Amino acid sequence: MINKKTSNKDDSKLKIGVFICRCGGNISDTVDIEKVKSNIDAEVVEEFENLCSINGKKNIRDNILNNKLDRVVIASCSPISHEKIFQDYVKPLNPYLMDMANLREQCSWVHDKDKSTAKAITLINASIEKVKKSHPVNPIVCQIPESVAIIGGGISGISAALSIAKTDVKTYIIEEKATIGGNMVKIGKVFSPVKIAEECSLCLLNPLINETVWEDNIEILTKTKVISGSRKSGTFSLLLEKSPRYIDDALCIACGKCNEVCPVKVLDDFNENMSYRKAIYKPFSQSYPDAYTIDMENCKKCGNCVKICKMNAINLEEEKELIPLNVGSVILATGHKLFNPKARPEYGYERYDEVITQNELARIMGVNGPTKGELKIPGSKKAPKRIVMVQCVGSRDEKPNAHKYCSKVCCMVALKNANIIKHKYPDTDVIICYTDMRTTGMYEKYYKHCQDNGIRLIRGRPGEIIKNQEDNLVVKVEDTLTREFVEIETDMVVLSLAIESSDGTREIAKQLDIGLTEDFFVKEAHPKIKPVATDVKGAFVCGTAQGPKDITESIMQANASAAKVFELIHKGIEIEPFIAEIDYELCNNCKECISRCKHKSIYIEDKEIFIDPMSCSGCGECLSVCKQSAITIQGNINEKIYATIKGMLKNKQKGEKKIIVFLDQIGYTAADNIGINRLQYPESIHIIKVHSVNRVTPDHIIYALKNGAEGVFIGEYPGDLMYDKVEKKINKLKKYAEKQGINPDRIQFSKVYIPYFTGLAQKFKIFDEKINSISN
Repeated sequence: MINKKTSNKDDSKLKIGVFICRCGGNISDTVDIEKVKSNIDAEVVEEFENLCSINGKKNIRDNILNNKLDRVVIASCSPISHEKIFQDYVKPLNPYLMDMANLREQCSWVHDKDKSTAKAITLINASIEKVKKSHPVNPIVCQIPESVAIIGGGISGISAALSIAKTDVKTYIIEEKATIGGNMVKIGKVFSPVKIAEECSLCLLNPLINETVWEDNIEILTKTKVISGSRKSGTFSLLLEKSPRYIDDALCIACGKCNEVCPVKVLDDFNENMSYRKAIYKPFSQSYPDAYTIDMENCKKCGNCVKICKMNAINLEEEKELIPLNVGSVILATGHKLFNPKARPEYGYERYDEVITQNELARIMGVNGPTKGELKIPGSKKAPKRIVMVQCVGSRDEKPNAHKYCSKVCCMVALKNANIIKHKYPDTDVIICYTDMRTTGMYEKYYKHCQDNGIRLIRGRPGEIIKNQEDNLVVKVEDTLTREFVEIETDMVVLSLAIESSDGTREIAKQLDIGLTEDFFVKEAHPKIKPVATDVKGAFVCGTAQGPKDITESIMQANASAAKVFELIHKGIEIEPFIAEIDYELCNNCKECISRCKHKSIYIEDKEIFIDPMSCSGCGECLSVCKQSAITIQGNINEKIYATIKGMLKNKQKGEKKIIVFLDQIGYTAADNIGINRLQYPESIHIIKVHSVNRVTPDHIIYALKNGAEGVFIGEYPGDLMYDKVEKKINKLKKYAEKQGINPDRIQFSKVYIPYFTGLAQKFKIFDEKINSISN
């Protein structure tokens, strides 16, 4: 794995090339490039207008060959976005003999010219010291089985399955409900911004469902969920639990006679509990499988259905089945749920029958809905003369149990349903109370079309919905454009609810150790360049499992996931080599490392301990418990951290203050976002990117503090599996530092989130002020 000849070369004899990018002025307008060049000690120091260009690539390679460079430092933008590009550019050198100094996002975009120039010199020096300790390791390539499990059978899951199956890859759709189709089967109509029209959702979805059913490479498992999962050597081992339908769908001909004789009626969740169904039922007429199922929670086991079924398809004693499934990739298409409107009692949901949700309105307007498409006030046979729609119920909301994010599609859903009403009932007055109308791109045309149709808009979120003495609903709202308080008497109120992460999303993420955002949606590996990949190799995400989005975007993301799966199957998974490995001559099989590995990467096979490279994060927790020192992390990580700290503190001037900040991928991305948004923080902040914050040992921190750093800041995302471990380690370290004569207040551990980068910038400022007070 490691080239010993190259790695043992004396650091002082290494030929290092430093290539500085002007980035079209993004760096050079703030950083004095000439001053930087004159303060860097390297074999080659060159600047280039755009290093990531083809000419930049040629320049780097020519210098490597002509000057026989051993190491390369790219001083440009963030490694988050461009590291893979420059790893390719430094060939024929090993890609891991290159390091990036982030002169854009974490230097020129966050400091003025004088400060950013000095900071740039420090960052480059840190990278030079780091690459001196870098070893030429090689990425690990692992082939995966040609099979895929798609968790969720909605529109995104179906679309992904079809794209994959058409490449002759075995595909499994795992759906917890009795039918595939997801939320799209219930919404009645979808809007087309190009046609400025609404189209039948089932008419669009049914051909896809039929195509899925007919596709030989797709196996559909309904009433099935994943109850456990693990991943080893490129294979996901899933254990599925298939709940009984109590009706054999291979025998059932869907004649409906069993439904006719069933005496039990229960609320129909397909119609949002606004109508009734039998205990033996089909979810909707075009559902797949095309067979009935029994709701055993409400079944009285009277036996009427068994007696009348001529196909002998019914078995009331059927039991759950456990199904093991091994696949090479997993796609999470687990959908979403909606904000509970009862959490906003001021809107009167359930207290007033006339207050409903957009989904309930869609079912009322659906031809297969509870009123067969007739618009009626719930609990009444009358049609409403006025309808008020309330936007952002649970979205863009600072109140408890709500969400700060925008749910993205609610404005268009409200406009669609309002336009359908105006088209069918032109005399009905429809008013939308909105926070901001968000109808991006082509949807703006549809927005104007709805206004032309007479839909009224009031900018303001209602504060309360009550009933007056005449028993009519009254919506109290402040029109934020006119600054007037308005009371609107209405027959019906429709609430546009926030999109939330589904329970299924959270469950499968926990089972497969897939990271979630602070809002519990599946976290992408990178929101720009890896928008469908997760932090688990071979696992992808699409649809609203990743966040609020419309049908079009869900399908696009599904197809992107499918393309990534196809890419892995044919090229294998490439894993960065900074993972743990075992020296079997030292290992005594004590098994301590197995119990401590939160990523479940270490296991026993044939009485020998193995580390699965696919799931190992290189966090180093196993090293801390191995008394035999039999486990190491490839890539000389420990020494590279020391070297980077040394480089950060090199040539420190009298009176100059330096704070070392350790951030993993999440924290580093948040820090990048500070720069992207041109916010500022003190120039004392010097960020070191690490694979895992757990790899930063107490010795590293003490070393930094004893060699010139005024403070050390450690940031970690709370959803990380190692968060609790790191927090406890830092608390112990503070006590140890105090015994060493170091003020423990010089060490800070903090939560970091990608979207809340402004909070991270503020924490940097506060910590800098705290260090000032300690120093003074």
